[in-house]
Amino acid sequence: MVPLEPANWLLKNASFAKGTFHDADESAAWFGKQIADYADRFDGFHAKDPETLQAQVNSARETVDQGRDVVGGWWINGGTTFYAVHLIACPNFFRPEHPCPKRLR
Repeated sequence: MVPLEPANWLLKNASFAKGTFHDADESAAWFGKQIADYADRFDGFHAKDPETLQAQVNSARETVDQGRDVVGGWWINGGTTFYAVHLIACPNFFRPEHPCPKRLR
C-alpha cells in the first residue's frame, strides 16, 4: 500500500526502494526513465508531450536537490490505471525524524 504521506516510504522496509541515488542528476535521470518507459500509455496529449515530460524531469532534479520529495502520477490505459513514481529525500525535509534506510547511510 502506498503511504498517504510520501516521507512515510522511509518507514517501510528498504527492499521497497527501486533505487538509491546520491545526487540530484542521478535521481532525475532515473525519474525520467520511469516516465519514458510508460509515456506512450499516458492519457492525454499534454501528458505525453516531450517538452512537458522534460519539464517534469527538470523540476524533479531541482526539487530533489533541495532535499524535498517528488511525486509524479499519470492516468494510463484509458484511465483504468494510475501510474505513480516517487523520489523520497533522505534525510527528509518534512520528516527529519524518519530514519534513512540502512543501505543509504
